[in-house]
Parts: sequence; C-alpha cells; structure tokens
Amino acid sequence: MSPLQRAYDTARRWLREELPNAEMHAAASLLDVMTKAREYLVAAESLTRDEAQRVVDVLRYDLREAAHHWHDVKLEIVDWAKFDVEQLEAAIVDRLLSAADPTWTELAKFQRGRSQLNDVE
Repeated sequence: MSPLQRAYDTARRWLREELPNAEMHAAASLLDVMTKAREYLVAAESLTRDEAQRVVDVLRYDLREAAHHWHDVKLEIVDWAKFDVEQLEAAIVDRLLSAADPTWTELAKFQRGRSQLNDVE
C-alpha cells in the first residue's frame, strides 16, 4: 500500500470519528449565527425583536427545507448508483457466463428467472 493510500485511509477513519462532533459544533454555531442575525435585523432594519425573530424563524425553516431537499437528492443519487452497479454486475455475469459451459449458462438463467418470480410474489 502506498503512503498516500495509507494516509487517505487514516484521514477517512479520523473523519468518521470526528464528524459527529463537528455536526454538534455546526448546529451550535448555526444557532449562534441565527441569534446574531436577529440582533442585526433589530439594529439595521429597525425591527422589533419579535419581528426579527419571525424573520429568523422563516430563514431557519427555509434552511431546514433546503437540507431536506438535498438529503432527498442524495438518496435519489444513491438509488441511481445502486441501479447502475446492479446493471454493470449483471452485464459482467452475462459476459462471464457466455464464456462458460452452455449448460451452466442456461441453468443460471433459469435460477435468475425463478428468483425474480419469488421477488414478485
């Protein structure tokens, strides 16, 4: 294994351990920023604290909705990637089977057909 690959693996393990802590700090930091935004709106826009809080609440809602949207997009991409990998695996298996004994090839097709029928039921 190359030194760069080893360093990458180490960094990936470290990141996996540190990410939950970073997420907690990000949430606390975001709350702090929202509080500062409210105070800024009171001073810069001459809003009451209640009015500024309503603006910040809507902003927080919009950020939450954007996060949910990106999460959904990520799930769609993951689903698409899984589909793509499954298609590639099937193509590779078909190519390998075409080089195999025709009896085994037909048996594999038959077994795949049976498993697909079982999945439908």
